Amino acid sequence: MDRFRRFFNKLRLLFGRNAYDSGLAEEMAFHQGQAEQAFEAEGMTPDEARHAASRQFGNATRLKEQSHETVGFWFEGVLQDFLFAIRQLRKNPGFACTAILMLALGIGASVAIFAFVDAALIRPLPYANPNRLVAVTESIPMFPRANLSYLDYLDWKKMNKVFRSLDVWTPGGGMLNTSSGTVLVRDMRVTDGFFHTLGVDPMLGRDFYSGEDLPSAPNTVILGYTTWQTRFGGRKDVIGQKVTLSDIPYTIVGVLPKSFQFAPRGDAEFWIPLHDTGDCAERRSCHNLDGIARLKDGVTVQAALADMTSIAQQLERQYPDTNRGQGASVMPLSELIVGDIRPILLMLLGGSSLLLLIACINVANLLLVRTESRQREIAVRCAAGDGCKLREAVAEGSLLAAY
Repeated sequence: MDRFRRFFNKLRLLFGRNAYDSGLAEEMAFHQGQAEQAFEAEGMTPDEARHAASRQFGNATRLKEQSHETVGFWFEGVLQDFLFAIRQLRKNPGFACTAILMLALGIGASVAIFAFVDAALIRPLPYANPNRLVAVTESIPMFPRANLSYLDYLDWKKMNKVFRSLDVWTPGGGMLNTSSGTVLVRDMRVTDGFFHTLGVDPMLGRDFYSGEDLPSAPNTVILGYTTWQTRFGGRKDVIGQKVTLSDIPYTIVGVLPKSFQFAPRGDAEFWIPLHDTGDCAERRSCHNLDGIARLKDGVTVQAALADMTSIAQQLERQYPDTNRGQGASVMPLSELIVGDIRPILLMLLGGSSLLLLIACINVANLLLVRTESRQREIAVRCAAGDGCKLREAVAEGSLLAAY
């Protein structure tokens, strides 16, 4: 019951501050009058009794504030500190604008750099279990990461013991026939299990079927989300429609989700099965593909590299004319994306943090200089038992950062 009574008393103070203050003033006046009568009974004159009672009673304003802090809610005092800080900043617009500008530059630069570093280094790739994805390519002394040939890819896919799936991709371009004319568009040629390896499902329609990348399969295409919105009006009946790319008709079978991005290369408008029927697909010396694979559970990148290197050596012995000196490269997909810019990004992050620190130090110096000019006010507030509050300094600093 006492707890509920205290709670309702606090509510009454919160919504009936004037009535509470009037009652408190009457009670304080009554006790001070009692003290004056006691001093007069001891032989003091009325003026002496009044002064003695005032000294004994203490600072009336401070006593009222202490009563409010005791009876009221905790946030009322915090609100008063923020209101006081706002009044102080409005009295000194030059100081407020300078401090806000310094903090804005420091915080803005730090947030911008951190967002970039977060996207590149910290945030996981937007695929299912991205830590199991690796980039797979061939390797020669001149190029540690070299494109692989279609025939080598088929052998690697058949002979490896470390990948749950292995697929290849290659960027391209084509001419799209539209009602307003012919435009150049970017496309991506991928094997049938490419999106399955990434762990991405179309938001509309279906993925490529197994074997849909063979020369005998029908021509199908999956649209990127932006392409679906801009070129096809976001219509759901787009599935099954025809689109012509470089005079070849394709049937639209799916639309990728809005969140999908293929970080190693960038977005493409059309995703087409790799119908490699040309002369390049028949020659091991023709290298035009990049590989992406998903590791089996428990297999490390080092184990995968060792297995693929062993396969490359076997193919080198089997095809010495075309595969001489060709090894294998296996690295985490995230490392492929970041590459050599990791140290630069970390350096930028450190520089932005230092800039924020300098801004905070400059604002702290401004606050110290301003405090020097307020020494007299602070001394009076401390003497009255009302000042020297850490909360007021925190409130003022919080307001500057919030602006």
